Amino acid sequence: MTSIQRLFALDSQALEHNIKIINTLKPDYIEILPGVVPEILEEVYEKTGIPIIAGGLIRTKQDVENALNKGAKAITTSFVHLWEL
Repeated sequence: MTSIQRLFALDSQALEHNIKIINTLKPDYIEILPGVVPEILEEVYEKTGIPIIAGGLIRTKQDVENALNKGAKAITTSFVHLWEL
């Protein structure tokens, strides 16, 4: 069974709290919401080493590229035109 931990990047304190929880639970993947803040994606991966899924507010090809360039392994989006990128 694959485990996914969702990380809601609301503010710096919530981010640090979630990273501590993730390092304790060791899920298979982390879905970061919103996924349009590339620096947060990179920071979470550096601090956990767990593969990242970027989700939430991914609306453009550039959003997808930015997330992938900062370490996301996958993207979730409801914008169908982005599914084939």
